[in-house]
Amino acid sequence: MDNNYHQVRKLLLAICLCVQLGACSAAAQTSTRISQQELVAQLEAGTAPLILDVRTAEEYEAGHIPGAINIHFRDISKRLDEIPDRPVIIYCERGIRANIAKRTLWKAGMQSVLHLEGDISQWRQNNFPLASSDEPQEAKLFSSTQPALDGDQLAQALTKRWIISSPEAKQLIEQGATLLDTRKLALTRPQGAVYVNWKQFSPEPAVTRGKLLEQDDILTQRLQALGISQHKPVVVFANPPGGWGEDGRIVWMLRTLGHTQVAMVDGGFEALVAANVPVHSGRSQPPEQGDFVVKRNATWEIQQAQLKAQLDRDTDQKNVVVVDTREAREFAGQTPYGETRGGHVPGAVNLYFKELLDQDGRLLLPDDIRATLLELGITPDTQVVVYCTGGIRSGWLAAVLVTLDYQVQNYAGSMWEWSAGPADRYPLETL
Repeated sequence: MDNNYHQVRKLLLAICLCVQLGACSAAAQTSTRISQQELVAQLEAGTAPLILDVRTAEEYEAGHIPGAINIHFRDISKRLDEIPDRPVIIYCERGIRANIAKRTLWKAGMQSVLHLEGDISQWRQNNFPLASSDEPQEAKLFSSTQPALDGDQLAQALTKRWIISSPEAKQLIEQGATLLDTRKLALTRPQGAVYVNWKQFSPEPAVTRGKLLEQDDILTQRLQALGISQHKPVVVFANPPGGWGEDGRIVWMLRTLGHTQVAMVDGGFEALVAANVPVHSGRSQPPEQGDFVVKRNATWEIQQAQLKAQLDRDTDQKNVVVVDTREAREFAGQTPYGETRGGHVPGAVNLYFKELLDQDGRLLLPDDIRATLLELGITPDTQVVVYCTGGIRSGWLAAVLVTLDYQVQNYAGSMWEWSAGPADRYPLETL
């Protein structure tokens, strides 16, 4: 009895020691931050430690914190010899890349890593000094400051780009592009814009309403009625801060149905207004009949049976990453939008699509988006499948990924279809 007691006591002591050691290790790597005001004070006193800017060289040159050195977050592991083993302050644009850099430094044994609160985006807003004589411009995925393309160049760019800047959209509109507005309740619309709803091109039954209609003739008729023509660019816009990614869904749909020159506007309606695209109130004139004929392209689409077969073959998902673009509560198991069962596709990772937007509804920097994807194990060589409730939010993410040269397929049937199937054939995981 005494021997058993002493053995149990030793085991408990060993467990406690392990827990304490783990806690100490975690405490040593606790995310320590430094405020903007503290760094300013240190710079003025000449006591600031090494400051590490982990953005791209182009961003660094456009404006950086005085005294900072530049090492891109992906290159840190290769350039550790350039970083002395002493306190270091790191920052990027909004914190995504700095968090990855921080973990890389921790793994290398550096514990005194301070993350600048608010990063350089907040630094700019505070009007703190920058090591640049030029007015700093925050580079966007499709910046309004980028060099203008002529008509032919822009048309050629649309073959690969599914997203354009508002000045580019204005240029296309002035050249006669078809303009589609996905906002249902809008007091004003750009001149010539036609309202479009993704539901016009989907089946009515609840289970399959995320999918595209199977009848190409009906799709062709409805698209022609919107004025869509074979060789005329199509510009699609929405209200990104308050929308569901409807613009991306329409772009994905048209690309999948064979149109090669369709793109959504970064920043949506407000960006078009800022670019001085004329708007009006009241009803728009009916569009002229288009001549577009559906010719499907399956490159960016995956069906339920195909996804199931792929998951059955690749049980550890080494060859494909499935991304759930819904809110965290939906991913965990809640069903606010009519799913038959709650949860997520087994092995899926969660990336709510609006995490890639800033507060104005514009896309984050390409490097920030790529860093976010890298955190999920996604590289340009990764095969990605995206889904949501009915292929809307995932269609939007597909548009972003294609534009950044990722391999992606949208499962349009999404949770409405998957959750309606037998649980033993179409399982779901919950948190």
